[in-house]
Amino acid sequence: MKKSFTTEAINLKNYPLNDNDSIVVMFSKTKGLMRAIAKGSKRPKSKLGARIQMFIANKLMLFEGRNFDTISEAQSLNTFSKIRYDLDKLSYSMYIAELVNTFCSNQYNLDENYCEIYNLLFKYYECIANSQNKNETMLYSIKFIIKFMNILGWGLDFEYCSKCQQKLNNDENKSNLFSFNSGGFICENCINEPTLSIKIHNKIRMFLLELSKLEIQSKTKYDDVVNSFVLEKCFLFLKKYIDTLTNKRTKIFEVLNKTTVV
Repeated sequence: MKKSFTTEAINLKNYPLNDNDSIVVMFSKTKGLMRAIAKGSKRPKSKLGARIQMFIANKLMLFEGRNFDTISEAQSLNTFSKIRYDLDKLSYSMYIAELVNTFCSNQYNLDENYCEIYNLLFKYYECIANSQNKNETMLYSIKFIIKFMNILGWGLDFEYCSKCQQKLNNDENKSNLFSFNSGGFICENCINEPTLSIKIHNKIRMFLLELSKLEIQSKTKYDDVVNSFVLEKCFLFLKKYIDTLTNKRTKIFEVLNKTTVV
């Protein structure tokens, strides 16, 4: 007899298995990243059809299987419906889904962080669904990336030199060098070798530092005054860091290139 279990999970994507069934990729509060079969979900009268769309949080009952678990019941907790009707919200939400899919695969030991990542992802999609414009959407995406990478143990230190651990120069009229090879900022005294790096203005670095200290829904003193140019630079900087870290391009980059001004 197959064992059943319940969990809360957020759908990240789905794809067809055959004419009637689909495979759902989701992030579970207790199981982490998982794939499950939704039988009959493509039939017109299926109760599961609407509940396996991307960016829906469900309370699920599943039966364990050899290769894939099978979804038996699904009760929607939050549909985050406004995401699917806005191209900016959809694009950034898909990018975040790709990040979770990349970093939360079986090759990483994240058992103790499943609940924390689930709660962060739930809060992110809630904030994105209710965001009022593209700037808010980008801001929440930046906050998510910073928090998510911190949970994984690959968070950025915006305050200290990655080599000598001395505090960085905070002169608002100057910049500091960020090395993608070392994965951190470098002070003037430690710049002594060729490296893949960019200059980050201290105002932007201090803005990111402020974001790293607060919860995703909390506001900073910069939130109401920061403009789209700064937000785009911040997002693209974090995206470049992740590109270098994973040595791969996520599938959503092509969509983002059409909706983000570089």
